[in-house]
Amino acid sequence: MHNHLFIYTNGMEAGKIAEINYNVYIDEAGDEGFKFECGKGRGSSKFFVLSAIIVRQELDQKLASIVNDIKKILKYQQKDILAPLHFYKMSHEKKKVCVNRLEQFRDFTVISVVFQKEMLKGALQVKSVLYNYACKLLLEKVTIYLKSEKAKANFIFEHRRNTHYDELETYIRKVIDCEQYVLSIKPLTKSQSKCLQLADIVASSTYQAFEPNQYDGDVEPYYYMKLSNNIFVHNGKCLGYGLKLFPSDTDILEQEKYIWINEFLRKLSKRLKTK
Repeated sequence: MHNHLFIYTNGMEAGKIAEINYNVYIDEAGDEGFKFECGKGRGSSKFFVLSAIIVRQELDQKLASIVNDIKKILKYQQKDILAPLHFYKMSHEKKKVCVNRLEQFRDFTVISVVFQKEMLKGALQVKSVLYNYACKLLLEKVTIYLKSEKAKANFIFEHRRNTHYDELETYIRKVIDCEQYVLSIKPLTKSQSKCLQLADIVASSTYQAFEPNQYDGDVEPYYYMKLSNNIFVHNGKCLGYGLKLFPSDTDILEQEKYIWINEFLRKLSKRLKTK
């Protein structure tokens, strides 16, 4: 694992303006299993989501302070102040507080990749392969963003017990032409990083917009749509950049429960034209 410093000057002389550096916080929602029908319990999720929050380093602590704000609004007791936020365990009212507060902070960018697992075949049905490939797709989009900003970034992954991060780093550097954009790649726990807790809010919000619930099969796009101002748009396009659907946009967009996506994209396009 590379131990790069979080300040990167690229040998610049004193007095010159340093490069723009970002931190990229990455978390997932859903699981990588493929046992969709189980006699007991729900079985595997139909979707797997990997999301990133991209923030400039000088704004990192300001972004992280949102976690404290959320806990204050939700009236966390003193004994729970240090415990990580767990978005998926919250009631609708508490989830609204999270996305509403996050929405107020405009200086970060969101990118998500969404896998419709029932459509995946072959090697992608292997858990480690699916996760690595999701990382590949996500970081391809992140590097497009970094390239547009002429920036570099530290990539901070939510620590997963069964993921070998040295192998993941080797894979990422092999399959993506990202060397010029990467300062470091490392895992942290949510207890170690408040911004990872916010990445969890983004990943879980995206997941709930796609994953049918266990009761009537409906989805809840409200939380994801609240983050629309922060979703990455490249050359006027969100789909394929800030929101990447895999393996097929069409299969998802044609389903009635995902009609919200077209409406969301229309509103996003309209807002971009008025800027």
